[in-house]
Amino acid sequence: MSIIIEMPEDRLTPQERAKREGLAQRKPYLAQKLSQITAREARGEISPIIRLEKSYLCNFQCTHCSAEYYMDRHLEKVVKAEDTRKKIDLNDIRELSRQADEIGLARFVITGGEPLVMKDFDAVVEAIDPEKHYIITDTNGWFLDAKRAAHMKSIGVEKVQLSLDSMIEADHDNFRNKKGSYKRVIRAVDESLDAGLNLLLSTVLIRGRAKTDEFLSMCEYAKEKGVGLYVSYAKPTGSCSDHPEFVIEKEDADILRELEKEFPVFSHMTPSYGSYKGCITVKGIITVTSDFEVTPCPYIDMSLGNLWDTPLKEVLARGMRNPWLGPHRPDCIIGEDPKFITLHQTKTHGAKFLPIPWGEGFSDDDSVSAEILPRKGLSAIPIRVI
Repeated sequence: MSIIIEMPEDRLTPQERAKREGLAQRKPYLAQKLSQITAREARGEISPIIRLEKSYLCNFQCTHCSAEYYMDRHLEKVVKAEDTRKKIDLNDIRELSRQADEIGLARFVITGGEPLVMKDFDAVVEAIDPEKHYIITDTNGWFLDAKRAAHMKSIGVEKVQLSLDSMIEADHDNFRNKKGSYKRVIRAVDESLDAGLNLLLSTVLIRGRAKTDEFLSMCEYAKEKGVGLYVSYAKPTGSCSDHPEFVIEKEDADILRELEKEFPVFSHMTPSYGSYKGCITVKGIITVTSDFEVTPCPYIDMSLGNLWDTPLKEVLARGMRNPWLGPHRPDCIIGEDPKFITLHQTKTHGAKFLPIPWGEGFSDDDSVSAEILPRKGLSAIPIRVI
């Protein structure tokens, strides 16, 4: 998951100021939208990043993958061909881009799966429209050489998020179940920077890893390269459902918060430049799946609606009305709330397809017990459109 922070003008570093000015010259309309995010949030409006999962094809089979049960290879095992659901096409992506732009959203992440195995990757970028939206792509780095990095920059991709699971080569390769993957991703770091792409490293924090010399060395590597390190907590979804020993404990999160003081490392729970969303469900991110379902975060397998049936604006409003998702909360709902984790596991257990449709998982009838955290900040104000 990628996070783009809109920093107040008076707190920009010279490098960040130069990047912002460069974007304003190349893509003035997009730059103007991005510059309004902080003000939008101050008014109580939300501006989530849209993760687009057009394809789940992947050349890896990672031990910790949160999308494993969406994968084509998985579906082939559990359903017949005639049972498979309709998939989005480029026209659907163009319509999603239009609706997102209409309500002021500005950021897309092309994810999967592994986006760089998609034969229509360039067409997807074009359909999103890099003049109107800041486009990021996730990748495991296997196919990201100098030529591919330069090409992505040329077609309008602004940022790459590279997955790096360990600074120990054998451990990274074992976690990714792909020998040679460590060498490829380290190569991709330099090739991305040389091509002028903005770069973010991402890694999964499993139980106990925050205390290791290996994790500290990764933080130091990110600092040396001048790039951010986004840390995703292992959560009891996807492949990690089979590895409960991976799920982090409070001590791991506490250690990470201390490391944030010295290194460019952060998680989805990190306060940034005066903006503290807490759990970012709907408020900071949504996922659009290959069958046009919208989920409130990459790790929650219950839909807020299907965009063939319901406009994006209404889907977001549903999410903000939902008592699990709309209220401000300082904990990660799918990683730290036992009640919600149990609910999620119960709702999704045995499902042939994920996510669970609106009405079968989430609905407007949802309620939580009286001890739910009070609404404040972004969640206290209805979503508005400017």
